[in-house]
Amino acid sequence: VRAVWVSTVANIDIPRMNEVNDEEIKKYKEYLQMIIDTVKEYKMNTVVFQVRPVGDALYASELNPWSDVLTGKEDKYPGFDVFGYFCDIAEKANVKVHAWVNPYRAGRVDINEANMTKEEFINTLSEKNFARKHPECTVLTKKNKLSLDPASEKVMEFVSDSVLEIAEKYNIKAVHIDDYFYPYEGIEDPEEEAKAKARGFENLGDFRRDNVNRLIEMIHNKLNTLPKKVEFGISPFGIYRIKADNFEVIDEEKAWEYGSNNHPGCTTCYKGLYADVYYWMEKGWIDYVVPQAYWDLDNTTIDENGNEKCLVRYADVVQWWSWAAEKTNVKLYIGQGIYRVSREGNWSNSDEIPNQLLYNQTVENVMGTVFFTFKTFLESNEALDETKVKLKKMWTKEVPDEE
Repeated sequence: VRAVWVSTVANIDIPRMNEVNDEEIKKYKEYLQMIIDTVKEYKMNTVVFQVRPVGDALYASELNPWSDVLTGKEDKYPGFDVFGYFCDIAEKANVKVHAWVNPYRAGRVDINEANMTKEEFINTLSEKNFARKHPECTVLTKKNKLSLDPASEKVMEFVSDSVLEIAEKYNIKAVHIDDYFYPYEGIEDPEEEAKAKARGFENLGDFRRDNVNRLIEMIHNKLNTLPKKVEFGISPFGIYRIKADNFEVIDEEKAWEYGSNNHPGCTTCYKGLYADVYYWMEKGWIDYVVPQAYWDLDNTTIDENGNEKCLVRYADVVQWWSWAAEKTNVKLYIGQGIYRVSREGNWSNSDEIPNQLLYNQTVENVMGTVFFTFKTFLESNEALDETKVKLKKMWTKEVPDEE
């Protein structure tokens, strides 16, 4: 797999229509075709397209409103089925499409900065929006942004039904969820401890992981009801848990005897985001995993005392996921941070990404690459321009996605 993420949240990789008319629709379709043309230019074969960024849809949905990233207004019809059209032109170009959904995010606005109460913000949403229909199924993050409540049975059913709707309707290779499970900043739910105790959990971490586990299993089970195979992939934060030997004082959640070789201060998807990815791999609930290995090969800095300091290295992360893929027989692709290539520091080295790709070839079980994010291929700085030239010299022939 040679893939790129197309991030639609906040219009990172896609434009917004000025208004909905024939000329704007034509321009929008030309932009989508340009994405496909760029993928082909770099001899890639797969696009991971974000279709449900904030409880909304870039596809014709019975369940979710049209996304405001398309027109500036939620639930405004953009004049055509954007994702459906993208799937059609991708198929003509022999490019596979994975539909990328975000399960819980329901708002990007800090409601305090917007001088709104939670109720007032919810009432700005489309009447079709699940959060508007079921405000009792929402919580705020610690940055005052709206989220669906991961503990809610209604949320689990709705999110998994949304995934099923996409998988049934479109010609896609896979559905895909990234690292955003419980938000990085945490949630504010005064009732959370009571909810955990009612389900028999004393430990909030175990309760949260169980909530996400149940959603992942539900999605897996619903996809298995389809008459066609649609894969289920996860792109977690790059560190699952950390090798217990690296801790002076053991953190029972972060530390694990089989964890990766990183500094104990690093974030983990197991504790930070409550995503027990290795468990999902063991259970066979997911078909592939794409850890976000957005570090450089060296990643050494100098601390305030003049000593070298390294929290996490690219190679250590990749080696750990290779081990996990071997243990669980789950396909492994690596998420590459090409967006980090810049004018300064280690990432000003235009060999960084090519060297990471060469390193991947030496590691067992690595079956492909996904670049974050598409707009990087349209941007320009000296190191990035050189990186892109080197990529084209490395990938000179088209390769089919494995079936």
